[in-house]
Amino acid sequence: MIINLFFAIFKKGLFKKLQIIYIVSQFESEHNSTNERKIMPVIKIEERELEVDGDGFLINPEEWNEEIASLLAKHDGTGVLQEKHWAVINYIRQYWKENDLAPMVRKICQVADLRLREVYELFPLGPAKGACKIAGLPKPDGCV
Repeated sequence: MIINLFFAIFKKGLFKKLQIIYIVSQFESEHNSTNERKIMPVIKIEERELEVDGDGFLINPEEWNEEIASLLAKHDGTGVLQEKHWAVINYIRQYWKENDLAPMVRKICQVADLRLREVYELFPLGPAKGACKIAGLPKPDGCV
């Protein structure tokens, strides 16, 4: 038996208009009479709900599209995505699809022909927390 309880938490700070909804699913185990609880955060942006981890990275990168990237960028302080942003985002997504992990920052700089300082100017939260999140990747290994 599954019972869903929905409640919303309005998060302040970088995600000013971003609504985070925690969906609490309560499962009754067949082998155990106790109930287990599973919490799945969901980000709601302009009528779209995306399942994310505790840090706001997409659980299902297949749900990503350019519209979602633009909305995430606007809400995290990156602003409107320009050509240089898209060069980084598209490379990160391509590399991730081929290798199942995010590229090293050095490689991003080489391929996008940017200096590290420029990457941080484009993505104020950094290449992992900013660029990878906007690119729809799961949280990269080593990302704190």
